[in-house]
Amino acid sequence: MGSRDKERPYCSRVCCTEAVKNALKIKQQNPNANVYVLYRDIRTYGFREAYYSKAREQGVVFLRYEEDRKPEVTKNDGRLDVTVYSPLMEREIRIEADLVVLSAGIVPDPGNQETAQLLKIPRNQDGFFLEAHMKLRPVDFSTDGVFLCGLAHAAKSIGESIFQAQAAAARASAILSKDFVELEGTISFVVDENCDGCAYCVDPCPYKALTLIEYVRAGSFKKTIEVNESLCKGCGTCQATCPKGGIVVRGFKPEQLAAQVAAALEVA
Repeated sequence: MGSRDKERPYCSRVCCTEAVKNALKIKQQNPNANVYVLYRDIRTYGFREAYYSKAREQGVVFLRYEEDRKPEVTKNDGRLDVTVYSPLMEREIRIEADLVVLSAGIVPDPGNQETAQLLKIPRNQDGFFLEAHMKLRPVDFSTDGVFLCGLAHAAKSIGESIFQAQAAAARASAILSKDFVELEGTISFVVDENCDGCAYCVDPCPYKALTLIEYVRAGSFKKTIEVNESLCKGCGTCQATCPKGGIVVRGFKPEQLAAQVAAALEVA
């Protein structure tokens, strides 16, 4: 419950598997127990499909319900009655239950938003943290020196969380083992004669690497932008925002980009 609906459309990955494993445990302790698993969709993915097959063999009853007709639980003389409409049998079924166990969905930590703003790291539409690249940098953020693993990243099993934690620890160790860290060469720099300190580029910078400063030149105040080279990643957002060519990324000056486009057109 609490997953794959309008509020949380993602799958929590572990709910179905744990429900089936709990059903098998009950059957192991009491083979005569009647165990029902009510589901909208079953996703015991991977090799965990064997749990589902084993549960069916041991007599666990799986009843599917529809999203707009969810099961209802009522009290009845100290017991619990569960009423569910089965679209397969096209009728309501009432189960007298001694115990009702809910498979709660996994939700992101409410503090993720504050953490994301503090560390300048992105989140996806579900509220979990978003890695730099799904395949090439699965435990890295675009912000250097910050890594993620486990349920901070997405709903996943304990085994998956442990593997990802080991990867994050290895990535952090690779940085800590170095005497110094080299910065990228393709970062922004200010063309002082063009920059008039309009600061259009400051707010759009995703890495907060730009600062508006003032200094005195020839007896008058001059406004310009200062680049924090340790924070800048050379994404080019500032260059695309500046209307006067006052800030560019090394290796990607407008003249160079124009020459690349011209060369590509000639080849085509």
